[in-house]
Amino acid sequence: MTGPRKLVASAALLVLALAACIPVSPFLRNIDGQTWSARFEVEAQVAGVANVRLPVDLALTFSQRLQDVTARATLQYDTGIFRLQTGSLVDLQGRLGLDDHLELRSGSNVLAFDGSFVGEKLVGTVSIAGVVPVGNVTFTRTR
Repeated sequence: MTGPRKLVASAALLVLALAACIPVSPFLRNIDGQTWSARFEVEAQVAGVANVRLPVDLALTFSQRLQDVTARATLQYDTGIFRLQTGSLVDLQGRLGLDDHLELRSGSNVLAFDGSFVGEKLVGTVSIAGVVPVGNVTFTRTR
């Protein structure tokens, strides 16, 4: 090999080595600054006798640094007669996989989410207080 070819080959190897060390993928979904929300029903048992279905609105606003994701959650129960809203009291942390799998947990285990992006929807299981899991919740992007 002549001098210029060795230089080009060395530069190409250096670029490949650096690219392998940087954990960035062109396929990683960017959700930074986005808000996704869903409306679903939570079934709760009152005094061990009757089951009550509470309609819940859950909104997640994401901050993202590569694969590490944090989210602020707003949880609201709205039955038409009364409305109970948590505000932005629940902070979640988790990871976004290269396969669009998202796993989020709050530090106090008040709220957890485990699901995946399917096209332009986020589908998964929401767990409230670790005891009320609600599956197949579909989130859509609101902003």
